[in-house]
Amino acid sequence: MSPLRLAKEVCRVVSVVLALASAFYWFKASTAKVTHDDKRYDVGIDMVGHDPKNKDQPLYVAQTVVKQSTFNKIAAILTGLAVLFQVAASLIPPD
Repeated sequence: MSPLRLAKEVCRVVSVVLALASAFYWFKASTAKVTHDDKRYDVGIDMVGHDPKNKDQPLYVAQTVVKQSTFNKIAAILTGLAVLFQVAASLIPPD
């Protein structure tokens, strides 16, 4: 196998792995909830509701939004990297 073909295959595999990781983080963002006061996502003020789908546990709304936003940011970065690796794979000439 030539070095260019190997580089092309590595770029394709890395692109797929990054895309799958991105999908995982986007799913995780869509299901993320903060049900206890978490200082990592504290914005200084918060509304607390109760989630009937989760045994009426408290739901910290602003902290949940920050947590989901963090996961969305990671997913977007991974998607961008996946696209860059796919572009790199397409620019490598075939054998």
